[in-house]
Amino acid sequence: MEIIQGIQSFRKKCDGCAVVALGNFDGVHLGHCEIINTTVKTAKKHGAKSAVLIFSPHPLSVLAPDKAPPLLMTMEDRIHMLGQVGVDYVIVHPFNREFAGMPPESFATEVLHGKLGVSGVVVGFDYSFGRRGLGNPAELKLLGERLGFTVDVVNPVSVHGEPVGSTAVRKLLLEGRVEAAADMLGYPFYLRGEVVHGDGRGRTLGFPTANLQVPCEIIRPAHGVYLTKALLGEERFWAVTNVGKRPTFCKTEPSVEVHLLDTQKNLYGHELMVEFIQKIREEKAFSGPEALRAQIRNDIDLARTIIAKS
Repeated sequence: MEIIQGIQSFRKKCDGCAVVALGNFDGVHLGHCEIINTTVKTAKKHGAKSAVLIFSPHPLSVLAPDKAPPLLMTMEDRIHMLGQVGVDYVIVHPFNREFAGMPPESFATEVLHGKLGVSGVVVGFDYSFGRRGLGNPAELKLLGERLGFTVDVVNPVSVHGEPVGSTAVRKLLLEGRVEAAADMLGYPFYLRGEVVHGDGRGRTLGFPTANLQVPCEIIRPAHGVYLTKALLGEERFWAVTNVGKRPTFCKTEPSVEVHLLDTQKNLYGHELMVEFIQKIREEKAFSGPEALRAQIRNDIDLARTIIAKS
């Protein structure tokens, strides 16, 4: 897979020989994978290359910052996962108000046909484009017929009777339903970040934790304690992770604290990836350190029980 910075650079690579998937693809969930798989298959059928066009930053962060959703993953992780699905190119194009103000017909004519020179495009059933999102798949099909490119519209993917979507995944995570979120994503939701120094409270309690510094734009699951898996390079460890504000010690800043089970490692300065497997309990305040220490023991015992049954 090759990363292309800006639509103006793409045609030099692939003039008129690409099928391009359009969308935001935050999370690269099962619905997104269906769109990408359709793109790859269509491209191979016609002897073309497959590509994905994504925008940075998220359009809502430009148009309505107060309504911009927290992201499911960083751009780096999104690109990596798109490559794993099998596309030939990922085109990352800067999004600004000028681009957002382009009418749907101009987007199809000037961008898809003129600058990208697509032979086909693939979109989800709910795809919108152009100024104020007024363009829809039906209009795109008509424009494609006129301009000479095909348009495939992918039907919704459902899990347990619910349509898969980034908004639905975010809602599940904010409810702490990480197992249901994993079903929609097709993999466990994870947080990735550098391990930084905290206040040492966990070590004082006898349960040292790695404090994960997660990019501020990335969503956190609901506050609480979770059974997790921690990935350090090729090594994998079971862990118990607390997401929240540590109310027992009057801390107000959000935190992600990871306690590795059955191993002790100096993780400071290392990048750690933490997969969320199951919620153990809600976050709550305790009367003091001893009560909290007892609860952490219970949390670890419960985590071990769940692991033994898995």
